[in-house]
Amino acid sequence: MLDILDYTKQTLVTDADFWKFADEHIQKPTEFKGVSFVSSIKFIEKYLLPRYQSVTLILGLSDNGTASIGQRMAQLTDRNKFVKYGYENQKSEFTKRILDGTLKLYFTKQELIHTKLYLLTNDHDYLALSGSMNLTEAALHRNVEQLAGDYGSKEAQLYQCHQQMFADNFNRAATYLDAKKMAGFIKAKNAEQLQINVYTDTADMLKNKDDGNKDVIVLPAEEVKKYRSEHNSDEELKKLSARERLSVIQTVRLFGDAGYKKRQLNNIGQELYELKQVVKHVSKNNATAGKIEHEEDLYPKPVLFYNNGQLFEAPRIGDQVKSTVVKSDLAGADLKEQLQLFSDIAHEYDNYKEVGEGWQACDFMCFLFEAPWLWKIRNMYELSPSARSREDVPLGVALIGQGRTGKSTLGKRFAAKLTGSGNFLDGGVFDPKNYALGKSNINMTITNVLNDYMYSGPVNPMMIDDISPDLTTRPYFDRFIKEITNNRNLTQPLPSFIFTMNRREDDSKSQFSLKPEIMRRLWYLSFESTFAGEESAREKKLNDLLSRANDKLYRYCQVELAKFFDDVSPEAEQQIENDFLYPIKYVLKQAMDQFAMFDQVQDYFKDNYDYSLFVGRNDWTMLINQAEIGTDIVFVKQDDRLKAQINKQLFNKVSDNTARNSGSMLMDRYFQYLPRKYRISYQRTSTGFIVDVKNFDRWLNSDTLEQRYNSSEVARNAQKVDTAAQMSKAIAKLTEMQEKQNQRHHLFGWLRKKD
Repeated sequence: MLDILDYTKQTLVTDADFWKFADEHIQKPTEFKGVSFVSSIKFIEKYLLPRYQSVTLILGLSDNGTASIGQRMAQLTDRNKFVKYGYENQKSEFTKRILDGTLKLYFTKQELIHTKLYLLTNDHDYLALSGSMNLTEAALHRNVEQLAGDYGSKEAQLYQCHQQMFADNFNRAATYLDAKKMAGFIKAKNAEQLQINVYTDTADMLKNKDDGNKDVIVLPAEEVKKYRSEHNSDEELKKLSARERLSVIQTVRLFGDAGYKKRQLNNIGQELYELKQVVKHVSKNNATAGKIEHEEDLYPKPVLFYNNGQLFEAPRIGDQVKSTVVKSDLAGADLKEQLQLFSDIAHEYDNYKEVGEGWQACDFMCFLFEAPWLWKIRNMYELSPSARSREDVPLGVALIGQGRTGKSTLGKRFAAKLTGSGNFLDGGVFDPKNYALGKSNINMTITNVLNDYMYSGPVNPMMIDDISPDLTTRPYFDRFIKEITNNRNLTQPLPSFIFTMNRREDDSKSQFSLKPEIMRRLWYLSFESTFAGEESAREKKLNDLLSRANDKLYRYCQVELAKFFDDVSPEAEQQIENDFLYPIKYVLKQAMDQFAMFDQVQDYFKDNYDYSLFVGRNDWTMLINQAEIGTDIVFVKQDDRLKAQINKQLFNKVSDNTARNSGSMLMDRYFQYLPRKYRISYQRTSTGFIVDVKNFDRWLNSDTLEQRYNSSEVARNAQKVDTAAQMSKAIAKLTEMQEKQNQRHHLFGWLRKKD
């Protein structure tokens, strides 16, 4: 029951309705300022936001009592509930009003709160109410509460007193949640990261004395020390409830013996986060100690799962993990901005390179965005009447090249930001000295972790930076990737994986597999060219792109791809058979066409990058230029085409005689360099192989081999023979013509003689 003392009329309104009383005593109020010990999101959304254009609330941190420090600690960590609601309900009125600044929440930072004051105003008038009532449903409808109220013109002296009372509370309050804090919090990639961010922010606000900062929350050192000493023993802890026990542990962990915050803690937010024990998290210190207890600790977070045509997102893999549907409201100018970012990243790798590699960068991003749906395309290929099969869809992509060519920047830093992943891995994580699962070496560990991940249920890619390229040459990796891609029973959703590899020809561990059966399943993208131009300008451009990078377009594409695969037309199926990246290219093109932007990437979309057309071309060119014609290379004519016989002795000359770089090994490697689609050579023997000169030079995009032939003695001799043959043929033709002419001369001469 609520009683309101109408101070202006000197009357008592019993069993009053708070909102009815307000409506009767002020016309169309636009602003609500309140001081209340407690309230809730539900109350704010139900009663305050629909009624007032601007709402400012100051909430109490704690009531008085011997356990006030513990209660404050508990309520501080409870702030996560408000933030989490805003994060998970970004279209709610609560979140919108926080973000546009018309709803501001504060809480007391030092003195305990007892005030309950509500000040309603419009342009000219006010209504002030103060007393015992908090802003809760119970206070409105069930509790026995009393308020005193007065109203009138804002020119009245009494209104200024109410203003001063509110200001006294406001000046003793810290920011609980406002537009700036909420805008920062909702950028978190998942609920796990959100919780850490909220706790970190809260812990950073805690001090043992007031330093003049408005957002400092003061917990006096003497009070903290007393609280800790009273509850720190096991016996005292047993007497407390679970919630009180958590508050004690939080206080003990957060503060030192003197009551001030511990200085040696590297991450206060992490300390508080671990106490909540929502999900398992391996701290940096534990990671360097090296015991990875579960494979799941290495999986990407958040995790994307496929179900009933949609993607769901969860903070981790495990039982009873709450997941939410991946959604996107990206449109208009925001969509155009993200599409421009996509184009700018591709052009960065084209314009700022000695040799443009934007094609590779664009194709990588397309693979990254389509990766959660590759399993659907594999199934489509299997059912297709064409010659396509599921292993024609690569489940992995490898960025290969020299150091300092931007592989890790694109494959790890940009990829993590573009997909929202919080923990892409470095190859060093798998060091066997620091691994607890009994794997025998790094390459086998990587293979086994990938094998487990491929069957664990997610669909988003796992990325491992800086792996040894010789992983791809290992028999167990060969078996793994073939089993995954060939298995006709493996039709469920599957993830993919991303590697970056440093390629150094003089290092035996830098040799990666060029076998067609591997390159069919693991898509190689070459990044060999160094960046051009002035370094500071490049660095500025790169930093700008990284600062703009986010996962908004990735989420948009996942939503649009779900619609695409929900109803694939026969025409679209035909396009997919020709290009497994057609779905993502279609989605991006449809989006870019809205803003006439497609011309920026049109050339990249025409065909997919083919590593076999580029790898080894420089090596082959140098090899041909140092070969001796007539011994290392012999030119022959077969079927009226010029062929070159490449002898094994050429590879012996450039070998360093190591087991990994012998003549035989090099000959095999150089043979594998030759792309099959150009029909350069069809067979290798123990002594060498034969290449078609014209097709070989077409692959090199030069006349390297033909020039060597033209400058060789063989060519000169062939030219002499050819010249002699042509002369002989010309003389024979001339003689024949002369004979025909003589015959005609005799015929016409006889006719004249007869006349």
